[in-house]
Amino acid sequence: MNAQEVIALAVFLGVYAFIITEKIHRTVAAMVGASVVLLVGIVPWEKVPEYLDLGTILLLAGMMVVVNVARESGLFEYIAIKTAKLSKGDPMKVLLLFSVVTA
Repeated sequence: MNAQEVIALAVFLGVYAFIITEKIHRTVAAMVGASVVLLVGIVPWEKVPEYLDLGTILLLAGMMVVVNVARESGLFEYIAIKTAKLSKGDPMKVLLLFSVVTA
């Protein structure tokens, strides 16, 4: 392994360590990791547009907005309570209903 590969692996493992331990927010960890990889020169600035998939980024951002609004409105709690009530305490029904609702 050359030096760039070692640095890239170290950045990758470091970002994952921060995400797993939740020492800093996962978005901040990912952005810092991406910045380090760019600043060190592992990924050249000219190649960045090739590696970015704007459609995927915008889709994820839109989903995050929708999920955040749904969470703050209590929609997920409402669905969970309704699903639990439908199962009437039967563990097998709970498993089946929550699997269906999650899907």
